[in-house]
Amino acid sequence: MMRAIRRWATSIAASFDYVITQVENHEAIVTSAIKDMQSAGNKARGQLSRVRRDGENMRKRIDDLKELERVWQERAVRVHDKDEAKALECLRRRKQINRELEALETQEKEHTRLANQLSSDLKVIDERVAELKRKKNALSARQYRAEAMRIGQIDDLGLVAEIDDIFERWELKIDEATGFQDSLDDLETDFISEEEEAELRSELDELIAGA
Repeated sequence: MMRAIRRWATSIAASFDYVITQVENHEAIVTSAIKDMQSAGNKARGQLSRVRRDGENMRKRIDDLKELERVWQERAVRVHDKDEAKALECLRRRKQINRELEALETQEKEHTRLANQLSSDLKVIDERVAELKRKKNALSARQYRAEAMRIGQIDDLGLVAEIDDIFERWELKIDEATGFQDSLDDLETDFISEEEEAELRSELDELIAGA
């Protein structure tokens, strides 16, 4: 009996080992893909941080250039009556600043577009990673359950039927032991009743004798 149980347990354990190996193989592939996507997401996140930082520096420089443009224009207006050459130089400086300003504004718009695109791509990557994790967990659970149910139905060597028979005989022995105990209880009750009746008869005889 014990050898049959050991054979059955060994067979089931081997089947589960195979199932776990197959599940782990699939999980390893998916886990690797998730790690690759997370790595890509981290790189995109780092690049986005740098682009945003560059954009902030550009916007600060744009504000500074706008202020300088205003200052040189005011200077040109202020000195044009006294020194026309100086006023023209002020306008020349303002024009140089304006060209730099226009170029920087164009770059800043491109940086903003790039930052928005990176942010959108990063959101897609994060959502995809979360989706893959959910699917991996769900499919792993489903596969373990399906394989466990399949293994529970395997009876190639008749071991499952043999185990069922063992359980049935075990249960029968328990029932027999319980029935024997019940018989002992009935026998004890009979003895108690006889002893009690004898005591009552003895008591009755004493009462009659004393009357």
